[in-house]
Amino acid sequence: MTTELGHVIGLDIGDGESCLAWAPADRSEPMQIYTRPRSRERSIVTAMVRSPTGTGRRLIGDEAVTSHGATHFGVNFKTVPDVQSPHAPDAVLFAQALLTEFQEQHPDVVRDGVVFVGHPAGWPAEVVDAYGRHLNRLEVPVHLMPESQSALLHVRDRGRDQRQLERVLIVDIGSSTTDFTIVEDLSPRNLPVGAALGCRQIDEQLAELVRAALPHDTALAEALACDGGPDFLLLACRWAKEAQFSGIPRRIMDLRESCEERFRPIVASAWTWLLNLEIAQTVAAPGGWGDHFRAVLIEVADQLGELPHLLVLTGGGSRMPLADRLCREVFSTSIVEHDDEPAFAVARGLVSNGQHRAGVRRFRREVTELIEDPATRELVRAEAVQALSTLKDKVAGQMLEAHSSAAALTSHIKFGMYEATRALADALAYYLSMRVERICRRHGIPADRVRLDLILPDLFSDRLDLIVDRVDRAERLTEHSAPGLLTPFGVPQDAMSQAFSSAMERARSRFAPSLDPQLASLAIGALTSSSGLAADRLARRWIQRLVRLGEYTPDELDRITATVMAAVIEQTEDRARDLERWLV
Repeated sequence: MTTELGHVIGLDIGDGESCLAWAPADRSEPMQIYTRPRSRERSIVTAMVRSPTGTGRRLIGDEAVTSHGATHFGVNFKTVPDVQSPHAPDAVLFAQALLTEFQEQHPDVVRDGVVFVGHPAGWPAEVVDAYGRHLNRLEVPVHLMPESQSALLHVRDRGRDQRQLERVLIVDIGSSTTDFTIVEDLSPRNLPVGAALGCRQIDEQLAELVRAALPHDTALAEALACDGGPDFLLLACRWAKEAQFSGIPRRIMDLRESCEERFRPIVASAWTWLLNLEIAQTVAAPGGWGDHFRAVLIEVADQLGELPHLLVLTGGGSRMPLADRLCREVFSTSIVEHDDEPAFAVARGLVSNGQHRAGVRRFRREVTELIEDPATRELVRAEAVQALSTLKDKVAGQMLEAHSSAAALTSHIKFGMYEATRALADALAYYLSMRVERICRRHGIPADRVRLDLILPDLFSDRLDLIVDRVDRAERLTEHSAPGLLTPFGVPQDAMSQAFSSAMERARSRFAPSLDPQLASLAIGALTSSSGLAADRLARRWIQRLVRLGEYTPDELDRITATVMAAVIEQTEDRARDLERWLV
C-alpha cells in the first residue's frame, strides 16, 4: 500500500459460507456487504462447480447447486494448503471467481482497492505463507489476517469500552476450525488450539447417520455415487443443522425441482430424514461435537489461567445454543456475548483492518505535516520566549520583596522556574493536542489519551543556576555591617567593590544587551558609601535588571523546538502503535 488507498475489500472465504464486504478506506461511506446480482446471496455457499458450457468458468454459491450438467461439484474445501504444491487450492479458485464477479459489478472499487483475506489462526506460518502466494494470483494487492482477530477488531469497532477489551476472548466457530484469540493489555494473541475442530464434523456425523439409516434406498445410493454426490449430502446436512438451530427453514426445500437432477434423491430422501432427527441431541450426545468443543474450551481456560472479562462468540457455529451453554459453563465468570450477524463479522473486521491501516498512515503523515509547519515551530519559539519572560518578571518581583537569606530567595526562584516551565508545557500541549486530536478523529485513531505530556529541555535550570549565583553574590555584598573599612567577611570595601565589578563584567559578557553602566556605577557607589539598607535595595534592583536581561539564544530556542517536536512525535506514535497492536 505505497500509494493512496481508495477502497478496502474484506474477503472471508469460509468452509461453509463466504462473504465479501467493502468500504472506502477513508470511511467516507458506510461499509457494505456484497449481494450477488442473480441469486441475491449475501452469505454465499462455499460451493463450486465447473460450468457445463465448456468455457471452463467456475460457478459458485447457489448457482453451483442449481446448475444442470455442471461437473466437479465441491463444498467444504477450505483445507490446509499443501505448501509444496504449485496448484492453487480450491479455496483460492473460489476467491478468484467471487472477486471476478464483484469486479464486474464494482470495477472502481477493485481498481484502487486492496483485499484483506482471513485465514484460520491455527494454521502454521509456512501454510499461511503458501496461502498468501496463491492468493497473490488474484492480480490485486492481498493481505492476510487471522479470522478470529478480524472478528475481534469488528467487536472493538462496535463501541465497546476500552476497559472491557483489556482481557477478552474471541471464540470464532467456523466450519473447518475454531479460532481462539485472547486480548490482554490491548495486545491480541492467537492461541494454537482448535485448528482441527469445526462444525464440519457435525455435518460428517449427520451424513454417516443418513447412510446408516437409509442403506436400501437405491436412488439415494446412486446419487451419492455420482460426481459431487457426497459433497451435496454434506451441504444438505449443514442446511438441516442450521435450520434446526436457527429456526429458519433453508432454501433446500425450494431446490427439489431446481437442483441438478442427479442430486434430487438426496433432497427427497436424506433431507426428509434429517428433518425428523433431533440434531441438537445428536450434537450434545456423549462423544459428539459438544464433548470435543468442551474439551478445547477447558484446554484454553487452562492455558489462560485467569479467565477473560468478556467472551465473544462469533462464526456460523455460534448460532448453536450448545456453544453458548458450554462457553458459559467453562468460563463461568466471563460475560458471554454473541455477534449480531456472525456470518459477516470476519469480513467486516477485515475491512476495518484495512481502513485502520490506511488511517494510521494518513495520521502519521498529517502529524508530520503539523510538526514541520513553520507556524507550529514559530509558536513553540514564541511560547518559550513568553515563558522565560514570565519567569524573569516573577523572580524579579520576588527579589524586591524578599528580606531573607539567599537560600530562601533561591526557593522562590525555583518555584518561579517550575511555574514558567509548566506554563510553557501547558500552552504548547493545549495547542498541539487540539490539532492532534482532530487528526486522530479524522482517521479513526483512538483519541481518549490524546492529551500530550511534553517534557521540556532543562534550559530554565541554566537560568536558575546563574540567577542563584548572582543572588548569593549580592547577598554577601549587601549584608548589613557596622561602618568601617571591612565587610563582615574581613574583606576591604574596595576589594568587594572590585568583586562586584567583576561580577557585572561577567554579566555583560553573558547577557545582552549590556548592563546600563550608570546603574552599575550606582550599585558600586552604594556599596562603598551608602548604608547597608540602601546597598541591599540597589543590589536587588541590579539583580532584577540582570534577570530581565537574560534571553534565549537562537540555539537554545532550536533545542526547545526540537525537544517539543520529538515529544509530539513519540506520543502520537504511541497512539498509532496502540492501534497497530490490534492490526498486526
